[in-house]
Amino acid sequence: MMRARPALLVVLFAGAAFAQEKKDDRIGKDKAPAVLKKALAEVQKKKSAAITESAELSAGPQKPPPSKFEGVMRKDFAAVKGAAEIFAKGSTYLVNLGGRFDPPTELEGQEGFVAQTYKNPALILDELGRNTTPPQFGPDESVDGKDCKVLDVTPDAALLKQHLNEFGERLNRAFKRPGGGGAFGGAQIFDMKNVMDEKNTAASYHICVGKDDLLIYRVDYVLRPKIKPGSLPPQVPIPQDMAQKIDTHFSKWDDENPFEIPGVIKNKWGIK
Repeated sequence: MMRARPALLVVLFAGAAFAQEKKDDRIGKDKAPAVLKKALAEVQKKKSAAITESAELSAGPQKPPPSKFEGVMRKDFAAVKGAAEIFAKGSTYLVNLGGRFDPPTELEGQEGFVAQTYKNPALILDELGRNTTPPQFGPDESVDGKDCKVLDVTPDAALLKQHLNEFGERLNRAFKRPGGGGAFGGAQIFDMKNVMDEKNTAASYHICVGKDDLLIYRVDYVLRPKIKPGSLPPQVPIPQDMAQKIDTHFSKWDDENPFEIPGVIKNKWGIK
């Protein structure tokens, strides 16, 4: 009878560990679409989060290093420093130029390029809520020590078109020179938004959801645009390796996330 006790203890401990694991796992038997819906609902309950973002934008063989940003998100407002100091309210962006705040689209050169790679994480979360393509489970991951369930999803036709329009507009600005001249010796007579090939473009969201709290801890978005064959003039070199990558990490949901916000920004957008 005494010999049976160690085996009994093993069974009891295993059962307790399994019960604790089940208690800490809020995913349960939910399907991937339900998990994403619940995660977005949990995020909406939160007032703020710390954010880090690595953003890349390339069109051609030369690939600039990722732009790094770090800061805070409060609902649809975000403030970051790093490659540039940027403040965003929804889809409106302002770059701190040492006391002057200009939209990224009005900046020239490397400064403007870097600022335009950044995307407000609140917009990414909003896109996930609007997307109609159902997600699929991927292998579990750990994000900054957090045990996460992975969801992979492709943007639907409406979102993909939006993203390609945004990418095409960035190319339009890249082709322009100060003073209004085109990149090929004259006025730009084509619109890159109209040459994007939606059918052959690849895009995806990679989402990591905390198992114990259903909060989102990472969204890695990748867009690989393609151009329709024959849609550009023969003298225009077609970029063969275009990509946009935005890897965002979220942490410290509703914790203290101090960030110095200039009075101009507070007054303009009613930030406290």
